Amino acid sequence: MKRKFVEQAVAYCTRSKKPKLWTVPLPGRGRVTDLDYIPATCTRNYMLNDALVDWLKVHHERQSTSSSSSQTGQGFVSFIMERGIEFENKLVEYIDSHRLPVVTVSEKITDETVQQTIDLMKAGTPVIHSAPVRNPKNRTHGIIDILIRSDFLGLLVDDNPLTGEEMLIPAPKLGHEFHYVVIDVKFSTLPLRADGRHILNSGSYPAYKSQCWIYNEAIGHIQGYTSPYAFILGRRWRYTQKDINYSSFSCLDKLGVINYDKVDKFYVQQTKDALQWICDNKKFGHQWSVDPPSRPELYPNMCHDSGKWQGIKEKIAENIGEITSIWYCGMKHRNIGIKNGITSWRDPDCISENIGLRGVRAPIIDSILSINRQNKDKIRPKKIKHDMYNWKKSCNEIFVDFETLSDIFSPLDELPRQLQTDMIFMIGVWYKVKSEWKYKRFTCNDATYEEEYRIMDEFNSFIIKQKTPKVWYWCAENKFWNRSESRQYDIACGQGDLKRMDRISKDWNLGEWRDMCEIFKQEPIVIKDCFKFGLKPIAKAMYKHGLISTKLDSECTSGMTAMVNAWKCYEDEENPATCHVMNDIARYNKFDVCVLEDILSYLRRKHV
Repeated sequence: MKRKFVEQAVAYCTRSKKPKLWTVPLPGRGRVTDLDYIPATCTRNYMLNDALVDWLKVHHERQSTSSSSSQTGQGFVSFIMERGIEFENKLVEYIDSHRLPVVTVSEKITDETVQQTIDLMKAGTPVIHSAPVRNPKNRTHGIIDILIRSDFLGLLVDDNPLTGEEMLIPAPKLGHEFHYVVIDVKFSTLPLRADGRHILNSGSYPAYKSQCWIYNEAIGHIQGYTSPYAFILGRRWRYTQKDINYSSFSCLDKLGVINYDKVDKFYVQQTKDALQWICDNKKFGHQWSVDPPSRPELYPNMCHDSGKWQGIKEKIAENIGEITSIWYCGMKHRNIGIKNGITSWRDPDCISENIGLRGVRAPIIDSILSINRQNKDKIRPKKIKHDMYNWKKSCNEIFVDFETLSDIFSPLDELPRQLQTDMIFMIGVWYKVKSEWKYKRFTCNDATYEEEYRIMDEFNSFIIKQKTPKVWYWCAENKFWNRSESRQYDIACGQGDLKRMDRISKDWNLGEWRDMCEIFKQEPIVIKDCFKFGLKPIAKAMYKHGLISTKLDSECTSGMTAMVNAWKCYEDEENPATCHVMNDIARYNKFDVCVLEDILSYLRRKHV
């Protein structure tokens, strides 16, 4: 069957694009008619407990935000979206060439394109890509990534999730001895449950499950049979069973299963609630308030980054004393607080016990709440008791930060295989020469594992010359190093490079890794106007109060932005390691290592 094409990339209208709510008539200027359909992607914010964003999109006057986090990761998000589109297009091309014939419908939802999808289903087309559908029963519509005949599913993926009996369930309205099932394509690794079949409810997957249910219902209306299953096709999959990890690098090896009759039954009612929320927001939202919130959905969820809306959320959260702004406090704890009559962390009754927090984190959270409900102390305690890592004593020490590339940059020309290609591309060091502190960086000239080995080996040699100092970092660097070290050893093994294997196993010994974040959490050390234990929030609050002098001087504001900018350097620049953008990333990296030393020196001077 010959594949049909449209003049533009069909994936531009899939779930990869940012959904936009419709324009709502202002009061007195008309009313909403029953002709409006709700896009399947519009349930996303509600399903991720971030429904406030829906209200902001429709009812908040758009304005520029310049908060520290409002633009954080926006370049990264855009890049992920672009890669998702590319992944879907390449995947469909591969399927059409190597597995099953594919017919692409349209990137637009019109009467004609919806009918074309129905006609292709009636004709028994094996695989339908970018299929527009409407469901008049619940007034929803969307564009399905892949519609496939149930009896052809085993030809698409190696591990067929349907039984022989399930494959041959007929579709009465189509007149076939088979039916169609929905597959949504996601540029991510599928997080499967221990059964290796169903999908966990982590990350954005609650939104994906909701979206697929809407598609499923639309297809059920068309064919006269609604499958209990929908599927997600990711870049690869992984799961853990009895402490044993299982994974695959093939995107066509296994599908993630959504079962709306059993495991994922919860999402049926949750999606219906989301659709009702969207209708309520459209009709009555102009009557609501966010300060204070007039509905539970209007509380800002500060555990979720909302991109360009994050700045407005931060302002609302600050005004109302949003409980999810606090370290390790989520929706569950806020809801418990509301049940107990507590709606703000400024309320003296807002303590860990009253918001459902127990265990070792409870006293830490109470310390954060306490210092932020007073105006005398800028930092607590005055004298720090614990001496983890023997940190109170100055010694031979350096401060380290890594910049990394995740495997979202993996090439797509080897589908269905999607190998992991994450790597360290920059290592920054703040070290002392006699009485002067200096910055040194090790930067890959190309985004290759050979270059990663070079900078890791040079860094290790540098450490040895420094007489194996104590290595300070914040939170994750030790994990980055260990993962890359293991990978480099595996590469050397695969190449039979005994010399390199010997060097890695015997000479790469960085000695004393020390996580400064653990010092803050153990005491705990808490700072006025700081609610979490990230390096950037702590440094910002300490600088604000005049406790340290190090300030970020870079156009790059996050590790995610650094990642995307670095990749573009490696793709476009003749000398990427020394170009302007990479030098700016180095300034960002330098801030992280400098501020570590600044913070530690302050604590030694004032709180020992």
